[in-house]
Amino acid sequence: MEFDRQKLEQIDSELERSQSWLEQISHQMEQLPAQGSPSPTIIPPSSPQRKSILFYRDYRGLTGGHLKVWDYFNHILDSPDYLPQIYFSPESAIDANNPWFNIDKQLILSKPLSDPHIIFMDGMDWEFLSASQRHNSPIPIINLIQHIRHAYPDNPRYQFLNHKAIRICVSPEVGTYLAESRRVNGPLFIIPNGLDTSSFPQPRPDPQRDIEILISALKQPELGEQLQQRLAAMGYGVQLLTSLIPRRDYLQYLNRAKITILLPNREEGEGFYLPALEAMAMGTLTICPDCIGNRCFCFPGYNCMRPKYTVEGLLESVKEAIAFSEVRKSLVKKAAFQTVAEHGLMKERTAFMEILNHLEDLW
Repeated sequence: MEFDRQKLEQIDSELERSQSWLEQISHQMEQLPAQGSPSPTIIPPSSPQRKSILFYRDYRGLTGGHLKVWDYFNHILDSPDYLPQIYFSPESAIDANNPWFNIDKQLILSKPLSDPHIIFMDGMDWEFLSASQRHNSPIPIINLIQHIRHAYPDNPRYQFLNHKAIRICVSPEVGTYLAESRRVNGPLFIIPNGLDTSSFPQPRPDPQRDIEILISALKQPELGEQLQQRLAAMGYGVQLLTSLIPRRDYLQYLNRAKITILLPNREEGEGFYLPALEAMAMGTLTICPDCIGNRCFCFPGYNCMRPKYTVEGLLESVKEAIAFSEVRKSLVKKAAFQTVAEHGLMKERTAFMEILNHLEDLW
């Protein structure tokens, strides 16, 4: 591909601009509650001056990606100036596991709005639009980018990068991958993922934790089984999770575990990897191998262990974590709680609303 200096200069300019904006509001964000997370607020769509924002979702089951879109939906819902509404594909499951299940039914559309003020896209949502709608849309499009795979030429999401949009990346690593793709059309911003801890149980002290080692291997079940066998042969008590369970039960597992090994996507990497932040929030010593997107908050030896993504690397981290003194363990957990506090959902909301309120300038 020909090196497009003009496009890269545009991207660099917008990256600098986004950093400047976020620095300007950092004072305000630091004054907000660290651990407290905003509760979803249902505002009746009664104000005619509220700008409509159209969401699309193809929901086949709960994933971290859906939860983050749900967070952004509620960021908008909390504002008196904007009205989010969502259209689900006909194949979507609208059941109790769907985060939108209990919202005001006026916010769920039977067909997409024909003339929304703004469109919010994520992942493969671009497929809801026709080719003509995607190309230089007169309607501002906000595109949440949750994974580095958007920048992989063989990934179907790659083709959407040349469509004009205001893109929000969930980590600096995602922003770097997109900028280096030389395909991004439109402003590029970075808002690190925030975590909603409002429904999390109180972390247990170590003496009340009855699982020695928890392995969360939903994305790498075979590797999880291999680790379980190796650790069991070494005499450790191991609990392995390889399938999706209710979120409340998953948090309880984290709360029962002294050490938790998380296995992110080893082939594609991750865009941020919220499970590592969740584990830190629950006070379990966290072992999360390098998956690219976790580099911005998983600091090895400080708030977690971040080994090379190999069986031997993971086993060595387990041995190291088990050998921690009580003082070292306390310091790591304290740093982990601080990391969680720095990634509060209200900070994410404030940064996003700053961008949303400057949309006319950006588009």
